[in-house]
Amino acid sequence: MDKALHCHCGFEARAEDEDRLVAAVRRHAFEAHGMALSRDEALVLAFRVELDGEVPTTIPDTTTAHTNEEDR
Repeated sequence: MDKALHCHCGFEARAEDEDRLVAAVRRHAFEAHGMALSRDEALVLAFRVELDGEVPTTIPDTTTAHTNEEDR
């Protein structure tokens, strides 16, 4: 069964499995919006697709900025 995620810009990611959907979401977020989503952030969006069913899930237009200070 295909999994899909809709972005606020109109892009739609579709994939046969979770790993491919996460990869597509991360790639689109970075290339189109300059957002470096972690695997976990993209995975949360993908899980929301499954939980929400027919309700489209969107990539948010803002995310928390990650800094080196967070790694300390």
